[in-house]
Amino acid sequence: MILSFLDKFYNRSLILSEAFSKTREKDWDPLVILNELGVQIGQIYNIIYHNEIVSEKNRIFSNLGDELSDVIMQLIALSDAMNINFYEIKDFQEVQEFNWMSLPILFGQLNESVMEKYHYRFSKPREGFVTIDDFIKNRIFLLFYVTFEIGKFHGLDLEKEFEEMILDATNFLNKFHCLSH
Repeated sequence: MILSFLDKFYNRSLILSEAFSKTREKDWDPLVILNELGVQIGQIYNIIYHNEIVSEKNRIFSNLGDELSDVIMQLIALSDAMNINFYEIKDFQEVQEFNWMSLPILFGQLNESVMEKYHYRFSKPREGFVTIDDFIKNRIFLLFYVTFEIGKFHGLDLEKEFEEMILDATNFLNKFHCLSH
C-alpha cells in the first residue's frame, strides 16, 4: 500500500512543493521544511484537541485528511531535500502505531537529529544507528507510517485525501499566479 501511494504521489508531491516555491520570498532548506512540518503537525492537533484557549480565533481546522496529507507532503519534501531515497521505506518494518502521542515524540526526535546534522546541536550517539542520517531516515519513515495509520484508524482513504489536497493546492496556486501578475 505504501509503495502504491508513493508511485502515485511521490513525484507529484515534489512538483507541487516546487510550485509553492513561487509563493515564498525565501528558499526552503531542510530546517525550514522541518519547521513547516511542525506547523502541519500542530494543525492536526488543533483538530483533535480543539480548545478555544489554544486555538486561534477564526482559524478552523476540521479536515483531518487534508492535514495528514500536508504532513505526508512535508515528509516527502524533507526527504528529498536531505537526499533520502524515500523508496527505501520498502525495506522498513511496517508499524501499526496510530497513537496521536507518537507524532510529537517522533517529530521532536527528528527535529533534534536534523539540528545535530547541521551542527545547531551537539551530536549524540543513537543506539542501533550507525549514522545520524540513518536515524533521520528512520524517524521520517516512522512519521510516515504513523500518519498513515492514524488516517486508516479514522476511516480515511489517504490516497483520495491526498488527491484532494493536491487539487486544492493547485487551485490555490492558480489563483496566486493570477493575482501575482
